[in-house]
Amino acid sequence: MKRFILVLLLPLLGNSQTSDQPIIDMHLHDYTEASYYVAPAPDGVVSPKDYKTYKEELLSALQENNIEKAVVSTIGGKNTLDKEGVFIPGYYTNSPPTDTTAFKALINSGKLKVFGEIGAVYDGYTLSDPEFEPYLKICERYNIPVAVHTGGGPPGITYRCCPNFRIKLGDPYTLEDVLAKHPKLRVYIMHAGEVFYENTLRLMLQYPQLYTDLGVILWVDEQPKDYAEQFIRKAKKYGILDRVMFGSDQMVWPHAIKKSIDQLNSYDFLTESDKRKIFYENAVQFLQLKE
Repeated sequence: MKRFILVLLLPLLGNSQTSDQPIIDMHLHDYTEASYYVAPAPDGVVSPKDYKTYKEELLSALQENNIEKAVVSTIGGKNTLDKEGVFIPGYYTNSPPTDTTAFKALINSGKLKVFGEIGAVYDGYTLSDPEFEPYLKICERYNIPVAVHTGGGPPGITYRCCPNFRIKLGDPYTLEDVLAKHPKLRVYIMHAGEVFYENTLRLMLQYPQLYTDLGVILWVDEQPKDYAEQFIRKAKKYGILDRVMFGSDQMVWPHAIKKSIDQLNSYDFLTESDKRKIFYENAVQFLQLKE
């Protein structure tokens, strides 16, 4: 009887994350009491009932899934630093900042270590627009990585909040002027370009300093999940898998972290070494961390 149970469990264990696999999540969000919201995820799971419960579940998810570091951009407020040093503070914005002095002060205080998530597409911008240029120069000077949203957005977002949103502005090719002008700037594309994932692959082949995270395409819906699998397959085929990083784009749904991990682990065309690179080693290299 014991042998029979073991046989049943082995296929399940084969696709699961090993307990000692460290993970760096390059794409996480936090909120404030005012900006937090309760809503169903595309898979039907409803976010925690209030911000306090959400934060508890988020911290539990990070611990249970062995997330050693996470780039966190807070929506609607300032980043909250944690005592354990897990959170790497980002800077969430959809529009160019307006105060270079305040921006540099955040960097000097340690409260801004990644300029992003930059959701420029939602306000009708691209990262190559001149209003971003002073801040990109500061990031290059201070060696601050830049993280920019690419691809589309939630259905109907143009009508709900963001009249200037256009999918075409999420094309990674809109970043090329920035890459050409700032060769020492550390940039990573969020969501791997989503529907424009082929353009992301081409940019990565052209610009060896460019990295990407996988973000929401690992879990949010069937179409983006197709993009994720095709992107990762081709990144491996083209020899650029060492610049692909894990990111969950956990918004108000902490369960998305495990869903993202399980999805990546389900790809049988990736070796354990490939997965370790995506989950951890590539981010260590990009963030210039010491293992």
